[in-house]
Amino acid sequence: MRLMDRLFEYLNFNNLSAYEFEHTCGLSNGYLGKQFRGKGTVGSNVLEKMKYHYPDLDLQWLLTGEENAAYVSEELIRSFNNQIRQLERIVADKEAIIEFLQSNSF
Repeated sequence: MRLMDRLFEYLNFNNLSAYEFEHTCGLSNGYLGKQFRGKGTVGSNVLEKMKYHYPDLDLQWLLTGEENAAYVSEELIRSFNNQIRQLERIVADKEAIIEFLQSNSF
């Protein structure tokens, strides 16, 4: 798997669009697509921007495909906690809707 494959995996996992990632990092529109098609290289200045704006992006994994187990575990826990909070909000919203519908029978 190439660096760009791993980067797109990161984007998909975090529900980020390439455009959003490019915009946040100050990259030109279409930069990631160009890199993905193999028409350029990712320089250290771009990696620094990525790390600055996305501190949870493990550059070791991005560059080599090897994960830092302690780091990944911490990030996975944070990600799971965020997903749990989102699901809790969804459940609360649905429960409120059900309660509303039950109290206002049509």
